[in-house]
Amino acid sequence: MEIRNLIVKEYLESLTEKDELNKIFPILLEAQGFEILTKPTENLGLKEYGKDIVAIGVDPEDNIKKRFFFELKGGKDRDITEEKFNASDGIASSLLDAAYVPYVSQYPKYETLPLKIVIVHNGTAKGNVSQLMNNMFLSMSRSTNNTTFDRWDISRLTKIFTEKLFNAYLLTDDVNVRLFNKTLINLDADENVSSDFVKLLENLLSLFQFDRKKLRKNRNNQMLFETFKLISFIVFTESKRYNNLNIAKKYLLCLLIKVWHWALKNKLEDNKFVCKYFEQLYQFYFDEVLQDYFEKTLPIALKKDGLYYERGGMYEEIGYNLRSFDFLEFYVIYIKYWLSSHNTKTNKDAARFILEEVIEQNRLCMKPLIDYHSNVIVSVTNLFLDFGDQYTAKEYLKSVIYNIRKRKIDNNFLPDANNSIENVIKFKMTGTKPIFYSDSTSPLLATIFIYIAILDLEKEYKELREFVLEKKIDLGYFVPHFGINSISKHLIEDVENDFEEQLFSKPLFNEGYQRDLSLKKIDYSNFSMNGDLSFDEFKKYVLSSKDEFEYFYRTDNAGFPLMKDLVHVFYLIPYFPDTWGDQIKRLIT
Repeated sequence: MEIRNLIVKEYLESLTEKDELNKIFPILLEAQGFEILTKPTENLGLKEYGKDIVAIGVDPEDNIKKRFFFELKGGKDRDITEEKFNASDGIASSLLDAAYVPYVSQYPKYETLPLKIVIVHNGTAKGNVSQLMNNMFLSMSRSTNNTTFDRWDISRLTKIFTEKLFNAYLLTDDVNVRLFNKTLINLDADENVSSDFVKLLENLLSLFQFDRKKLRKNRNNQMLFETFKLISFIVFTESKRYNNLNIAKKYLLCLLIKVWHWALKNKLEDNKFVCKYFEQLYQFYFDEVLQDYFEKTLPIALKKDGLYYERGGMYEEIGYNLRSFDFLEFYVIYIKYWLSSHNTKTNKDAARFILEEVIEQNRLCMKPLIDYHSNVIVSVTNLFLDFGDQYTAKEYLKSVIYNIRKRKIDNNFLPDANNSIENVIKFKMTGTKPIFYSDSTSPLLATIFIYIAILDLEKEYKELREFVLEKKIDLGYFVPHFGINSISKHLIEDVENDFEEQLFSKPLFNEGYQRDLSLKKIDYSNFSMNGDLSFDEFKKYVLSSKDEFEYFYRTDNAGFPLMKDLVHVFYLIPYFPDTWGDQIKRLIT
């Protein structure tokens, strides 16, 4: 068998869970131009009467447009035996239900189309069961009007998947085959997304066809999007096989970022064809990957020190801390996504309670290690404020401030402004700061000061101000040049790419300036510091910055606002002032 067919056959045979075939088979049908009327995932818990998937499409055997009823048998039922064929809910029963239980549809001229009923299974027929099925197919064809029957087993599925989907782009040439194989082989080998996977995505994105600058709405481009869906599903199922959904979480985040950057770069964020397919990738990430991830990990995180790994050894002093912040960061994003379609008071109260409990049970969620952890602190605080829970927001921020001060006083440790985990580990293990460890400047503390003003924490302001002045820590945060009120746009160096195009493509986004945050009164006539800012003066100072950075995001207009959160996660980019601008306007008076 040709190597590409072997890859596909082995992959299809590896789909050992019942729902895995249910999820990938519709991708194959859509790639062949079928219009799917119902999917098995839409009928969970309901009897389907031999109609897991109802679709309209052209039969490749005779090129006639037909109605199709597909009955899917995967998991433990993928190999058909005589016993399974004759069981009360077996193949014979499904065929009778499919043929004789009516299915009503509003599809135009639905009842006039010929009907084809297909048994689909990613295994083989054992013993003489093939003859039993063929006899039943023949008998039922005679007793039903304009109806035919078929069976697609592992051999047939391998052929169709290879020709219609995998060979479309994923396995078209030796380069992509090699990249695809190396990606799958090394999925669990590194903490980072492999360069092979990134190169594979870039290769596929380069294949989209344009008519001048307009994206063609043709089969080539449709198949490319189907290929990205296929890659998402394969990576997801492989990560489940490794029992490590972190793999899918990071790899498919990379896929989302790369595809969305391509859309922005080509000014396609409002293209309905593009948005339709991107939304499917976006929803798969949240509804499949993150949902499965949190279904498995949230019950653990809700236990005392649940995110602690007992076999982590010496590394766990750092590992537990990092794992807690990573979990919290993605969980806040997932809550925001989930509430976008389940936004009731009951659901918001439940989400708020669970979030608070995760933090309480894993108190290292309040002990940042690197400056980037300011993003998590901001996200958590903003979410509590959006819930209308100022009290918990204040208590959370107070605990973060206490832990930062205590670590500095007890261990001379402040989060690394260079966001280097390696530097933090060396410092923790040796007690000596590496040469590139930076804690004399702290954007994290600058952000915390802003939220101290937002939450009206005067006592914490005075204590932290004395701490910062005593330790001689410089405060500042990053402001992009691209704001609608910016007076520094002339300093933009990359004029070929707009703000979002750079944000979604550059690991080190640097088109902006460092805004100093002063805790001293400034005498502009003498260019000197003149006493400490009182709390009221500091609040006015923060209030004056409320419009410092505002930007109209194309990503927001396209309906994917959480992509902004995800790109900050992917590239470890600190949040910009627009993240807290609305909170300043709402809470500082």
